[in-house]
Amino acid sequence: MKKNFTPFSAGTEDWQLKAFPAGKTVLEISNSKSRSLLRINRGELAGFSEVSALPEIFRLHRAEDSLSLSLETRSIIPFGSEFQVERDVVITNGCASMTTSVAACNRGEVGNITLETIEFPGPWAKISYRIWGEEKMHCCKYRENAEFYAGSELPWYIQVEYRGGVKAEFITGSDIWRHRAAAKMEGVTSAFRIADNDGTLVLERAVLIYDKETVVEKRPWQFESLFAWSVLCNEEVSEAAPLPIPGCLASRKTQRSLRQSIRKAESSLQLTEYTPQLCTESRHLDRSGKKELEHIDLQDLFQLYCWGNRQLSRKSMSLTVAPSSNELLPHSLLLEHLSRAPEPIAPDEEE
Repeated sequence: MKKNFTPFSAGTEDWQLKAFPAGKTVLEISNSKSRSLLRINRGELAGFSEVSALPEIFRLHRAEDSLSLSLETRSIIPFGSEFQVERDVVITNGCASMTTSVAACNRGEVGNITLETIEFPGPWAKISYRIWGEEKMHCCKYRENAEFYAGSELPWYIQVEYRGGVKAEFITGSDIWRHRAAAKMEGVTSAFRIADNDGTLVLERAVLIYDKETVVEKRPWQFESLFAWSVLCNEEVSEAAPLPIPGCLASRKTQRSLRQSIRKAESSLQLTEYTPQLCTESRHLDRSGKKELEHIDLQDLFQLYCWGNRQLSRKSMSLTVAPSSNELLPHSLLLEHLSRAPEPIAPDEEE
């Protein structure tokens, strides 16, 4: 029986997400005026474009409380080592988390890995971005067809402000160390680039580029990312009991403590004293045998927010975040959205 895959649409009165089973684009976020804010395009594996992949799974799931959506996809590139690409996307309150998993399924040669290209369709006004290892935030105004960054070090955060004030941002997830794996491997490099292409700002991410002489290990890879976009603010703030965050949220001990408090909650909660942590403690990731594993705990915060609101919504309560002032991400959309309780998301088409 032939499988029938059609694009999905879902969102609120303020924004819409459209996901595609095949073709150049994985998903696209637009606002209420049908203005595209963020586009995530497919990558390339071992020299084969993911655009040629054949879809096997393409499902949109809506949570029972309607506060979040999840997208599950799987496709196979029918050439070479037949890479399998899986994506799991969780969407809530104007922000999302995406896990991309790739694995070679055949005996053909494996090779370079280029992750999804991120597009911010113009006209845009200015960008802010951070490079791993650099202390300052780079801020640039619009310049047509200009190259703003090209190098082997990871641009782990980028935010674009469009003309009119709306914004969108893309953040490397908790596994910065995977995106930087080439920096610790012989015969492997990375190439990242931020540039304007006829009015559209593009982030390109070739995370693993192997020298011709390098023997490539056949192993699966998994990469995490986050993204967010402007939404209308609900100024109504409900009272909530403070729940301080004691340290890096990637720590399993910290997570267990906070989840236990959320389970026992008798009122809405607000996570306080949160500052984004750029951390290298490998034990936080249950890999104490490694010397250092670079990570940021924003994804752990997002996951805790989703899980906490799923638990508390059953009691008509919510979980929000009160970030401390910080120089790392002073105007992050993700942190702004997590400071408010999630709003229901509706599918625009039958699932």
